[in-house]
Amino acid sequence: MKLTQIIGSCFVALLCSVLAHAQSERTFVSTHGADNTDCGSSDLPCRSFSFALTKTNPGGEVIALDSGIYDPLNIVISQSVTLTAAPGVHAEVSNPVNAGDRINVNAATSDDVVIRNLYLSKQGSGGTANGIGVNRVGSLHIENCVISGFNFGIRFNPDASAEGFIEDTTVRNCASDGVLVGSQAGTIKVSINHCRLQNNGRGLEVSFGKATVRDTIASGNATSGFFVVGDGDLNLENCEASNNQDGVAVEGTGPTSTIGTVSNSIITNNRRYGFLQSGGVFHSLGNNVVRRNGTNTSGAINLIPGT
Repeated sequence: MKLTQIIGSCFVALLCSVLAHAQSERTFVSTHGADNTDCGSSDLPCRSFSFALTKTNPGGEVIALDSGIYDPLNIVISQSVTLTAAPGVHAEVSNPVNAGDRINVNAATSDDVVIRNLYLSKQGSGGTANGIGVNRVGSLHIENCVISGFNFGIRFNPDASAEGFIEDTTVRNCASDGVLVGSQAGTIKVSINHCRLQNNGRGLEVSFGKATVRDTIASGNATSGFFVVGDGDLNLENCEASNNQDGVAVEGTGPTSTIGTVSNSIITNNRRYGFLQSGGVFHSLGNNVVRRNGTNTSGAINLIPGT
């Protein structure tokens, strides 16, 4: 074989290797795609996120190219990855499955998972299906999503220490909690920013772990807009709790295990209580607007100065 042929063959092999590697770093799905051994490129997309995940390297991305409904079965994420939709695309993950987590995050404690620009919905009523469930992860980022109609919208109760970041997301019409932070395993920290928790059983429940919430509205929930119990630690800043049964409720069996702190927030038009303390410790920085509730405050509300 001539030297030029050898060089040419090596170049082609190298190019194919590079293209294959690039494809596995970023795979694509489409309602017009097909799940097969050749899928994954933007020209030959896969049909489902689940299949595309098998063709994506850890740390890669799976991108929905066009609007429509994806994945007939629940999705399991077991590695660092980003699931997202292209700008302007309405990628809906919806099916009649009434059990399990629509997206289940069951990765390693060192993995970083991002779920962005997706619409999660459940068909029909009843069942125990959840929107996003977290069994294990290092950190989870949920950004610009809509989650509607499940039992728990976001179930964050991993079996080891983890962090959660939820931003610019709406969780609505969920029978139990819009967001549950409920793990006793390790150190659980969740940050919630610019979110809407609407018409759920509860907007946010923190039963274990620490949650910091900013610029978030909990409205129209059947019981509490924001609820902390057990060994939960909840901090609210620049938030609104309106048109719930109770705006912010702190309940606990011990005097200090349950802590709720509220600052610079509006608590109004809740049917029963604005602030409710029936256990644990409820701190208010004294700069909140609490009015036009059935009863504005109930229990011991500790007024503390800002620092």
